[in-house]
Amino acid sequence: MLLSRLMRFRTAVVSFVLSLHFLGLIIAAGTETTRDTAGLTCADGQKIKITLRSTYRLPMASGTAQVERRGGTTEIEVELESMEPASLFGGDYNTYVLWVVPPQGAAQNLAELVLDGSHSKASGSTSASTFALLVTAEPHFLVNTPSSFVVLENEPQSPELTVQYRVLEGLYNFERSTLEDTKEAKGHVHTEVRQAFTAVRLAQRAGASRLATREFIEAQQALTELTNLWHQQREWSEVRLQARKTVRLAVTAQQLAINRALR
Repeated sequence: MLLSRLMRFRTAVVSFVLSLHFLGLIIAAGTETTRDTAGLTCADGQKIKITLRSTYRLPMASGTAQVERRGGTTEIEVELESMEPASLFGGDYNTYVLWVVPPQGAAQNLAELVLDGSHSKASGSTSASTFALLVTAEPHFLVNTPSSFVVLENEPQSPELTVQYRVLEGLYNFERSTLEDTKEAKGHVHTEVRQAFTAVRLAQRAGASRLATREFIEAQQALTELTNLWHQQREWSEVRLQARKTVRLAVTAQQLAINRALR
C-alpha cells in the first residue's frame, strides 16, 4: 500500500514538472495566432502608391508605399511620418520592421525601419505580386514572425482581397500597449545596443544556456565585446556591427534551444 502511494506521488510530481516544462516552452516560444488584413495587387509593369494607415498602437503615425512590379519582382519603398521610438512600449520592444505578407506562406521580414526623429524610410523587394504590408514593433531586426504590435498596415485596395497572417502572442514583455499622447523623438534613434541585450535575454528565456550552451556562450561573449566597445566610445559603425553580430548569434541560440526542447 505504501509503495503504491509512493509510486502515485512520484507520477504526479513527474507530471507536474513536465507541465511546468512545457508551459515554459510556450512562454519562451510564444503562441501564434492568425489575423486578417487587407491585401493589394500590383501587376507586372504597374506602379502604384499605397497609403499606410495607423492602428491604435501608434495612432498619430502615417505612411505611404511606392510599389512597382517589373520582370517578376515587386520593388517597395516605404516612407513613414509621425513615428515614435518603439522602445517607448517598454519591455522587449526596440525597433520597427516592415513585413510583406503573401496570401500563401509566411510573412517576409523586408527591412528594419530606423527612425530619424519621427521619420523613417526603407525599401526592399519580393517575388509576390499580391500581398499585404505591415509595420510592427519588434525586439530586434532579425525576427522571423511579426509581433502582435502592428502599428501600420496598408489601406484596402479591394474589399474582397484579404490576407491572413500569423503573429506572435505572449512572447514579448511590454509596459504600454499604445503610444498615444507620447512625445516625438528628435534626431537619429539608435537602438542597436538595446536590440543586442534584448536578443540575448530572449535566448536565455528560451533556455539556450542549457539547450544550446555553446551558441549561447558565443552570444554572451559577443555582448561583452559590444559592452566594451560602447564603454570605450569607439566609432559608432564598429559598435553597430558588433551589435548586429550579437543579435545574429543570440537568435541562432534561441531558435536552436526551442527546436531541441520540442523534440
